[in-house]
Amino acid sequence: MNQMRGHWGTNTAAAVTCVLLGTCGSACDLDPQCEEATDLVAGDAWTFVEPSDDAVWVAPADAALCASSALQVQTFGDDVALEVDTRLGCGWATATQPLRVDIVEGEELQVRVFYFSQATFPAAQAEVAIAIGADIVMRELVDIPTTSGLIAPRLPVLRNASAGTPVQFHIGNHGDNSWNLVELSAITRVACENSGP
Repeated sequence: MNQMRGHWGTNTAAAVTCVLLGTCGSACDLDPQCEEATDLVAGDAWTFVEPSDDAVWVAPADAALCASSALQVQTFGDDVALEVDTRLGCGWATATQPLRVDIVEGEELQVRVFYFSQATFPAAQAEVAIAIGADIVMRELVDIPTTSGLIAPRLPVLRNASAGTPVQFHIGNHGDNSWNLVELSAITRVACENSGP
């Protein structure tokens, strides 16, 4: 992915406001800001974490533990995603890989997790979570039964982390479903390429 996502940012909005109000000053000279997304993980580089080795998510005694066969690679358009398939009679899985680049406090994380509908099991909740190092940076609970949906939070980076830090994607599910991590990227703001006169 690693692409520019051009849109009007806060500096551009401030400059437009200055012009409309006739209060141009230094704020009007600011360059328009666009967002740049940098992939933090690769969709085809995940490895399975044996439940006995998982220090972040300790499986409860009644968990239906997944095997490595629950991890698949899927494509969604141009995106290569990790799929955790819990249609194989399991509901507890964690995958890991090293962080590809440094992340810095003040940046933002963009997450996209797509899941398919699940209507055949009693009411419960599924947990979808991501950890970077020892920090759980995202934890979402999905009510089951459910139609298909997309989890797509924008999250602040609260702590610096170096490339190579372990990233973990965790699913604690109840029932038959599949969970696809489509994006985990760092969002930075940069001057727009077409912001010249």
